[in-house]
Amino acid sequence: MEAGRPMVTVTGRAGAMALMAYAKNAKGEPAIMLAKPAPAAATAAPNSPEARKAAEAAEALAKLKKDMRLGKKNAIGDAKGRAKARLQQVVEQLKLLKKIYANDPKAMAKALAAAAKELKAAVKDYGKAAKEAGELYAQDFANLPDTATDPEGAAAQRSKIEDEAKMEAAGDQDFIKMTREISRSLRDELQTAKTKGILTQPGKFERSEEVKEAEDELKDLDKMTEDLDQQVRQDMPPGSLMTLAA
Repeated sequence: MEAGRPMVTVTGRAGAMALMAYAKNAKGEPAIMLAKPAPAAATAAPNSPEARKAAEAAEALAKLKKDMRLGKKNAIGDAKGRAKARLQQVVEQLKLLKKIYANDPKAMAKALAAAAKELKAAVKDYGKAAKEAGELYAQDFANLPDTATDPEGAAAQRSKIEDEAKMEAAGDQDFIKMTREISRSLRDELQTAKTKGILTQPGKFERSEEVKEAEDELKDLDKMTEDLDQQVRQDMPPGSLMTLAA
């Protein structure tokens, strides 16, 4: 026995285990602590306060998600509505332009270029809102109920979202159709102004800066409109049978 170490007398199995722990501690090593297994968490009873709190929390979360989606959908609708209103304003402006600049081809060309710019801004804003709508519906489809556990609920929810998305896409096509019609009207007025300018303006009016700017703006407008059309078609809901007319 080493000098300075106390004698330890043990008996039985418990004593042997205690001796092992003591020997490890004596060498400066930590003793092994055997933790008792934690009791399994008890499942809350259906009518217990815990179960009611859990149900209330789940209901509150579902309501929050629903309110957030509705708020986003309303914001998208408002943005689209403002863009449509800008189209209508251009229509009204064109009526005035025909009267004000009927005998001033140069001023008419400049006014038509400004009108085309206004339409481009409206198309850009509408396209942003349409993209957000597409993302919203994509998220809806990603969060459908599990078909394995709730096939009827999943099918009903999918049908509801598809119908809503189809109506959205139809509204987008109305906007695109209206933009194309106004663009054609602006182009017709520009052609009329060019004809008058050739007859009344010195030099080659059809190659003037005013005419070139108007033509460039209208060309950009048509490109943006076609891009919006393609975007809307790509963002249509999966499984949709709707055919969008050009």
